[in-house]
Amino acid sequence: MNQPWIGPVASHMLSGLYVTLWVSLLTTLLATVIGVFIGALSASTRTWVQVVVRLYIDIFRGVPSLITLLFVFFALPHVGISTGPITASVLGLAVWGGANIAETARGALKSISTRQTEAARALGLSKVQALVFAVMPQAVRRFLPPYVGQLTVLIQASALTSVVGVTDLLGSARQMIERLAYVSTDAHAVEIYCAVLFVFFAICYPLTLLAGFLERKLRS
Repeated sequence: MNQPWIGPVASHMLSGLYVTLWVSLLTTLLATVIGVFIGALSASTRTWVQVVVRLYIDIFRGVPSLITLLFVFFALPHVGISTGPITASVLGLAVWGGANIAETARGALKSISTRQTEAARALGLSKVQALVFAVMPQAVRRFLPPYVGQLTVLIQASALTSVVGVTDLLGSARQMIERLAYVSTDAHAVEIYCAVLFVFFAICYPLTLLAGFLERKLRS
């Protein structure tokens, strides 16, 4: 059966998929940098550093990702920072995702026995050297599986960017549904949203499998 709507819809959604992948990549990179840095700071013995780290993690892990995204999107112009929807979305999701990755990194570091640090110090290493060369290599094995799981969550959260006007995969799908509803009696919403569901599943499911594989491999 001839379906003339499929071609234009697929073309528009492909451009939206490109935006989704780009936003997901930038968000992942920035959230990883933030999360690993904050997680490493959690190893500090200074009280004020511990308080700052704990506040950041608790605040943003306790707030929905959409609220964080909207806050960044609307708050930045009030402090004189003009950004587009994509930049604001990346910053908002990265700040939120960074808190979750930081908690994962903090938990991985805390799971390593203090005897490892003591042994490294006994060999003449400084506190920083003991952290980098003795604790972190072991913590990485416990960090990677949940970290990959967090990447899946960040990719899924990228669908929220359409709320602030980003024409991502979900946003392009919504636009095409609205156009089809305007020019015909059938908007084909079920078919289009099923396509969106399938694409996100195709992206995220391999990461879910990878997280499970790493958990079995690295913790065995």
